[in-house]
Amino acid sequence: MEDITVARFGIILKTENFAGCIEFYRNVLSLKLWYQKQDLFCFHFGADSYLLVEQGGVGSSLRKGTETNPVVLRFDVADVDRAADRVAEFGIEVEVLRFDWGTIAIFSDPDGNPCEFKNADDPYFELP
Repeated sequence: MEDITVARFGIILKTENFAGCIEFYRNVLSLKLWYQKQDLFCFHFGADSYLLVEQGGVGSSLRKGTETNPVVLRFDVADVDRAADRVAEFGIEVEVLRFDWGTIAIFSDPDGNPCEFKNADDPYFELP
């Protein structure tokens, strides 16, 4: 049997607070818009991936836990502290945690979907 060759990786995020999530991913996290249609926005998400935000999810005013949403959107950044400060400037609660394996900043989008910043210089993730 032949292996499957994946041309591109994408995440589809269904949201209840559609306008708030579009604002968040475009203006707070500075994701570049790839294209948009009436009920969806598609953002570049890394080099060859995308984040498709569309209507139809269930939002929460609190960060969703693993029992509700077991997925975390992680963004590798050059400086976790600076990225966390930028998010906090928008009035978003962010928590920076330091471990022996690296630093992360935890926050949520307007629908309560968990997001993280991680230090991009982690040697574990070096590309071959």
